[in-house]
Amino acid sequence: MAKALNGEDVRVNAKTIEMRLADIWREEQHDDEDGEQAITRAALWNVVAHTWSSDQHARATEVLARASATVPQRTIVIRADPRGASDMSSWISANCHMIGGGRQVCSEEVNIVASGERVQHVPPLVHSLLLPDMPVAVWWLGDLPSGHREYAQSLLDPADRLIVDSSQFDSVDDLELVSRIAEESITAPADLNWGRLEEWRAATAALFDPPSMRERLRAIRNVRMTGPHRRAFGDSVAPLLYVSWLVAQTGAEVPFEIADDDALRSVEFQFQDGTSAQIRRDAERGAIIANAGGTEITIDCITRALAQDAEDLIVSLLQRPEADHVYVKTLRSALTLAPRLS
Repeated sequence: MAKALNGEDVRVNAKTIEMRLADIWREEQHDDEDGEQAITRAALWNVVAHTWSSDQHARATEVLARASATVPQRTIVIRADPRGASDMSSWISANCHMIGGGRQVCSEEVNIVASGERVQHVPPLVHSLLLPDMPVAVWWLGDLPSGHREYAQSLLDPADRLIVDSSQFDSVDDLELVSRIAEESITAPADLNWGRLEEWRAATAALFDPPSMRERLRAIRNVRMTGPHRRAFGDSVAPLLYVSWLVAQTGAEVPFEIADDDALRSVEFQFQDGTSAQIRRDAERGAIIANAGGTEITIDCITRALAQDAEDLIVSLLQRPEADHVYVKTLRSALTLAPRLS
């Protein structure tokens, strides 16, 4: 089993995964007694990544392998193909990282590929592999399932956290499902797309923090955002979540419009007295710039530190044990505002 500790995938029978994982550490303990370099086994989370394709599977494996350096975890990556021939295969490996003193800290990784009728065996298998007394996060890559709700619910039953990326959603039904999970279960939803908006929310809070600006929140006549070209519903979700956050936090009606661009680049607030304020991204300076009444504010001390890639966003989510109640509140508002996108 030394291959597994070297990061190689070792194929195992699904029924013996836990036993073969134990073999890795039993052999390592023996090596340590013989005076070889010790390896520490570590885990703070169970992280289950669910994928539908080989590309998603490869991405999940790569991202979580890197994330395990900061948040040690038992990683379980699933690839499901309900339409394929009935089959199931599994591999085990370890994600190892050097720490101070030349020691290695390793986390376990299990990969499960199932197709056809065998897909229904995945949830109970995953449940049996979860480390007890540790929180469970399920990262669902891609669109949420529309025709496999019972399967998804079974997989989510033990989950403390559901991680999605709403930029991959194809309809408002996906937002509604995430909101319902938050309202009707103990699973707290988290959204990578929402995480990417943190810099914009921080900049907005800074813009309206001065007393002279705070009173203008309820005088907003319109919000105009430059957002991604809307080729699919998911392209509009980031601007939708942003304006829904404004509505949820202020309790005020906020008319809005979205102009197409390559990404969320600017937000313009038009007030009832005819004046305006703007927040925009300055790519050269790597900062968000706010401008109100001719006064420019550079909010780089906050925004430069905020991560955008999946690895850092997931690490950030796993380092926050509490549920994000602001996001849940924003989801309710988004469901009300979503029909305006058309």
